Formats: sequence, structure tokens, C-alpha cells
Amino acid sequence: MFRLILKRSIEEYQANLKVIISFGMLLAFLFLFVFFEQFFLASGTAFLSFNFSILSIIGIVLGLIFLYIFSFFITLTVYSVKRDVQRMDFDTYWNFLMKKASAKIFIFYLILAIVLYIISSIGLAFGVVALTMVISFVVTMLLMYVPQSIVLDEAKIFPGIIKSIEFWLANPLTSILILIVGSILIFISIVIEFVLELFGLPGVGISFIILLIGIVPFLEQMKSYAFILKYSLM
Repeated sequence: MFRLILKRSIEEYQANLKVIISFGMLLAFLFLFVFFEQFFLASGTAFLSFNFSILSIIGIVLGLIFLYIFSFFITLTVYSVKRDVQRMDFDTYWNFLMKKASAKIFIFYLILAIVLYIISSIGLAFGVVALTMVISFVVTMLLMYVPQSIVLDEAKIFPGIIKSIEFWLANPLTSILILIVGSILIFISIVIEFVLELFGLPGVGISFIILLIGIVPFLEQMKSYAFILKYSLM
């Protein structure tokens, strides 16, 4: 099954380059983040700290705008798989689901970010950082199919969380293989960033490009095909 998922995901990536490239719009935020000291950019990730200054509040608002646009493109990527498998009309899907799905995924990511922040804060407060990192990883791993549940099953947020956990537990090998592929791709992007930075080149920017235009949409397509297989639509 995993070979089929990988093969179809590569084909889907090639067939939907316009959708993939649209992720590049998020790179504009990269240039904005550098003006705010609470953003730390590394390994294709923007880390955010918070205080009660005006700039910090503006930075938080900017981060939320980024998260919403990111959620929209995730929705669009997952939908592109459903559209190709079920031959759905975009206008129909947009009117009935796309708008709501983007908002649901945004709220889910926001809740997840808050939960992970609380977990990490507890780890720092009690000196059990390693344990809370493991807990955060497990939580993120079990919820990796929530966008697929929301778009493909048209589920609400909390039923989508349950569906994600159920799918993970029912398909652990496929899920682990997807995680391994993702980990390898992310590791490669980190190595590229490190090498470029050694030569004084903008490695951080390149790693963001690789992550947003390459790794994220490809992994979402892999998860979508895995999720769709349970319905034997292919």
C-alpha cells in the first residue's frame, strides 16, 4: 500500500504544481518576520516568543494571519487530491466546504499550538523537558490526519481529531513510513541550510522554500492518499 501512496503522491505533486507553488506566497511573511525580534527563524520554522510590547502583539497578529493563509493552502492541497480522485467540481466544493474547512483547520492548528506551548511550559517549569518533548511529538503524530479528516470526511474539529487517532491506530505502519519520509526530507533541508550558512548564503530562506513548496504539500498529499485508501476510492 505504501508504494502506491508514494507513487500517487509523486504524480499528484507533478500534476498540481500551480497549487504547490501557491505556497510560495507565504515566503513574503519570512521577510516580515525578520523585523520582529520575537521571531526566531531556523530549519524552515518560525519560533515565536511573547511579551506585552506593542511590537510583540503586532507580531502575534502577523503570525495568526500567516497561520490562516497556511491553513487555506493546506486545505487546497488536500482538496486537490480529493478532486482528482472523485472528479469534483471546484466551484461546488468551494461553495459547500472549502471556506469552512480552511477556518476549521486554522482553529485546529491554533488550538494545537496553544496545547504544545502549555506542554513545553510545564516541561520547563518542572525540569522534564525531554519528557514533554516526547509527549508533544506523540500528540502531533496522532493528530497528523486532522486536516484530512476535516476536508475528506467533512468532519468538525473534535470529531476530526478522533478520526485522526482512529486512522493512526488502524494504520500504524503506513503512518510511521510517512513520518520517516517526512523526517528524511526535513533532515535533508536542514543539512542544505547548514551547508549554505557555512558559505555565508541565505540557508534559512532556502530551507523555508524547500519546506513550503516541497515538503509540506508533498506530505499532505501522502497523508491524503493514505486516508482516501480506507474508502477504496482508488
